[in-house]
Amino acid sequence: MNVAIINRPFKHVFIPIIIENNYASTSSRLTSIFFKRNSNETTRVSAEFGHYFATDAKQGYKHKPKYQHFRSIFALTATAAFGASLYTRYLRDRKLASLPLAKDCALLDIAPAPSGQKQSTISRSQPKYNLQSLIETITRAGLIGSTKSVKDEVHVLRDWHAKRGYNGGIVVRDLTRPLFSLDFRNEADDDGEMEDNELVDNDASNAIINDNIDIDHINRRECYYLYYEIESNGRTRQQLFCRGTTLLADVLTCLQTWFVYDEELGCRIHHGFNQHANRIVEDVLPLLVPPKGSEGHARGSHATIEVCGHSLGGAVAMLVAIKLKKRGYAVTRVTSLAGPRFCWGTDEREILQKWLPKETIRIEDDLDVVTYLPPMGVSVGDKLWLAKGNVYMLPKDSLSEENDWTESFWFNLRLFETILNQ
Repeated sequence: MNVAIINRPFKHVFIPIIIENNYASTSSRLTSIFFKRNSNETTRVSAEFGHYFATDAKQGYKHKPKYQHFRSIFALTATAAFGASLYTRYLRDRKLASLPLAKDCALLDIAPAPSGQKQSTISRSQPKYNLQSLIETITRAGLIGSTKSVKDEVHVLRDWHAKRGYNGGIVVRDLTRPLFSLDFRNEADDDGEMEDNELVDNDASNAIINDNIDIDHINRRECYYLYYEIESNGRTRQQLFCRGTTLLADVLTCLQTWFVYDEELGCRIHHGFNQHANRIVEDVLPLLVPPKGSEGHARGSHATIEVCGHSLGGAVAMLVAIKLKKRGYAVTRVTSLAGPRFCWGTDEREILQKWLPKETIRIEDDLDVVTYLPPMGVSVGDKLWLAKGNVYMLPKDSLSEENDWTESFWFNLRLFETILNQ
């Protein structure tokens, strides 16, 4: 059944038209039903119908509804896509039933951590991960970026750690403006005196400070924070937490999805994430205890580094950990929460996993589409996967064999459920 819209004064009349071989009978039936009161209008409408539905005994109707073929193709495509989606869900549910649950896996200890014992001091014997420790780690990663000013950010970080027995120091850093230079200009004015409020930035990467500082930038300039503490055994524990996507610049970083060859890592890496990781590494190096065998390392001192990040920070945390490891630093743990993919293929994954510590884990939700982006990329490390109301633990060695389907973008994409879950 087709629907025609006939324009009448101040309103539209929707008329269902049943196509018949004789347009005259259809037209007369419509005029008798809808336009009995106005014979002139009836005559005009009948004439229009007669022109539109002009027929030929052999060829049928000359004029068919506009875009009819496109609508048919769209309907068939939508039906096929819906059927394929249902079948994919059926296969996926069957495969999920064969995966090991986290509570039954030897890699994860679901027992609470001992009272008063910080997550980084838990024994490193099997199992590798403690659920309570992971929860505390990702909570600490989520602290940064939660306020509207850096001053409030520092207070939140300091108070949270102090209340939970973390008595070390905290450094909050900004990449775009690492340090405010307070050096005055060398040039003097005509009177030989420096002008008031005139400051210069000696580093070309920093912006010049003046009275026109972007207040919005100042209120949201932190990018990562470093927690450090010297323990009773003389070891220095350093923990680096990378912020997730917060600024427009972070979104632009994520959109630089082409993969480039990194000579330091020896493989192809997501361009945006790699550039961001390089900036963090160069910025944080002066704050870290020098590694063994390097200039400036104190004899007998021992320092470890743990890296964690959320979303954008999750992918960057992996790259930062690898780059620090290649520079000789003792990276002992890496945790990525809802991090996107950052290396090109399985060969790259094998190369990078050799440089990561044994305790490298990524925590992902199957309804978080970010963890499957970009579709052509891959991630590294053990996988703690939240899917269909269960929690699964997938060791990194199993992801390249029988469980590689858990990494498939198209097989695990559930767009409708993802939208409803937001």
